[in-house]
Amino acid sequence: MKAYHFRARTRAKDGTTEPFKLDVAAPEKHGDGGYGCVIHCPIMPFHGNPIFGVDGRQAMALALWITEQLLAFQELELIDDDGDVITLPIDQEAGIPGGPDRDDL
Repeated sequence: MKAYHFRARTRAKDGTTEPFKLDVAAPEKHGDGGYGCVIHCPIMPFHGNPIFGVDGRQAMALALWITEQLLAFQELELIDDDGDVITLPIDQEAGIPGGPDRDDL
């Protein structure tokens, strides 16, 4: 499974926008058989830390799902260059799934 890289902007409730950068490292095996993906996203509290799953696919899915949940908690929308609201894209070819709440798979 490949690393995941995504660039966009966030928009707060007051209309301010900021660059958004998300890099999720390819899953790596950790200690007891689980896998972890290190997240690099400066606006997230878990920046630089791994998200774990039972396999690489689950670790990646959880990393993306947690990112989406934290954006919602912080009341931030992801937007494209035109200002349209977007979601984190899912890369089916690379085997990168979305979280449990995604209905666009």
